[in-house]
Amino acid sequence: MTEKCQECGKELKDASHAPYCKECDEKLDKQFDLIEDNIIIYKELRDNEVEILNKFEKEDIVDLFKRVYKKFKEEGGLKEDSIIILNKIKDTFKLKDSELGTGELPQIKESKKDRLLKSNQCPGCEKKIQKDFNLCPYCGYKLKEDSVSSYKKEK
Repeated sequence: MTEKCQECGKELKDASHAPYCKECDEKLDKQFDLIEDNIIIYKELRDNEVEILNKFEKEDIVDLFKRVYKKFKEEGGLKEDSIIILNKIKDTFKLKDSELGTGELPQIKESKKDRLLKSNQCPGCEKKIQKDFNLCPYCGYKLKEDSVSSYKKEK
């Protein structure tokens, strides 16, 4: 019985990338790197990224956690948003403090404001809003910090 790539179904000739063919293994490695960058930059982990990360060994996820943790510490310490994403990684992949060597993280949960914004609701009046709004059209709540628009006056 021949082994097949779990990603594309192609017959595996080289077992060094098992359970993926060389092309899929390289593609997944690139996706892994992009996910790591997104976690560091945007401090979020989306469901589709979790699906991709689930294709990796637990030791890869532990290493990812350690690199992200180290990067956050280097960037000025662990702030609330970085603690939230680290806990999300830890909980999503059922990582133990003993595996991570970082000590126990404070348990900070997502704020009500963040939950409402993620579900496209205004934190001020809780009405449904469009994702790209800077201000709530119902109550005027400032949805984005950079909502002050600048324009040039034409002479």
